[in-house]
Amino acid sequence: MSRDGHVVKLRKGAKATLQGGTTSDYFPITVHHCCDGDTCTVTLNDPFLPPVLGDHIPVRLAGIDTPELKGDCAAERALAIQARDFLVARLATAVRVDLHSPARDKYFRLNGRLLADDRDPSQGLITANLARPYDGGKKLPFC
Repeated sequence: MSRDGHVVKLRKGAKATLQGGTTSDYFPITVHHCCDGDTCTVTLNDPFLPPVLGDHIPVRLAGIDTPELKGDCAAERALAIQARDFLVARLATAVRVDLHSPARDKYFRLNGRLLADDRDPSQGLITANLARPYDGGKKLPFC
């Protein structure tokens, strides 16, 4: 975001000034809910954003793909619930959740990494076999 020609992005505890600004790739957020293992609805807690741009917006977790709740088989649907619950548990216990490197994906969705107390729950999902690495190409089936 530009304000008087200075880039200003805030994270909790960062101090922003208009002279040089404090820049960061992180936005502090409030997570409202996660509809599955790789999509959450958040509010960007940035004082320079009007609410219409940052209130209750879906964010797709970059770099992973999780099973779909409306998947092709019962096993995929069960894994989808486990992935969502895993993500929610990690985010619910965090003192601070940040959105790292937000960008638009090929479908113009907001895409980024969530960091819960500086830890990436996406890696935990992959380790727990509840997600796969995903680079935006063709998705592999979970069934």
